[in-house]
Amino acid sequence: MVLDFDKELQNALENISFQKYNQFSVHLDEKERDLHSSCELISIYGDAKHQIVELLNQQFSTIKFDLINWINDNKNDELSYFLNEAGSNCLNYSQYKIPAMFHLWIGEKGFVVAVEQKGLGFNAQEIDNQRVKENEGAAFDFYRNCKGVVFFDNSSEAKIVYFQHLF
Repeated sequence: MVLDFDKELQNALENISFQKYNQFSVHLDEKERDLHSSCELISIYGDAKHQIVELLNQQFSTIKFDLINWINDNKNDELSYFLNEAGSNCLNYSQYKIPAMFHLWIGEKGFVVAVEQKGLGFNAQEIDNQRVKENEGAAFDFYRNCKGVVFFDNSSEAKIVYFQHLF
């Protein structure tokens, strides 16, 4: 099962044989991104995604992650898909219209990356079960079909979406 509504972070960290953690803050203020703040925040958001990709490419030199793979529809790069789809959902649907931060846990056997939003959470199980917004984005389609495991901090009031990738 690729969407796991019962999985917890601690279990994922054990699965990857966790070694080190990185956090990338984007927008910790509890106010909505607006016309005046968008350019700076979107730049910080993009930089955070690139830093995650660079760190993982350095750590696991046998694989080449690249955010452009999402645009080129290269579904083999699940990291690119996760960062772009989960991030895009945050930009469009979260209360403050921007991720608060990204998290990255690196282990011997893989990694866990997460997108966290501030404000109101969302009911991930309901979105999945009822195929809510199916025509407006591909995030949950990706979550259902990826080889990695996607899970949430709280499936009925999610504020953090996690992606576990094992080598």
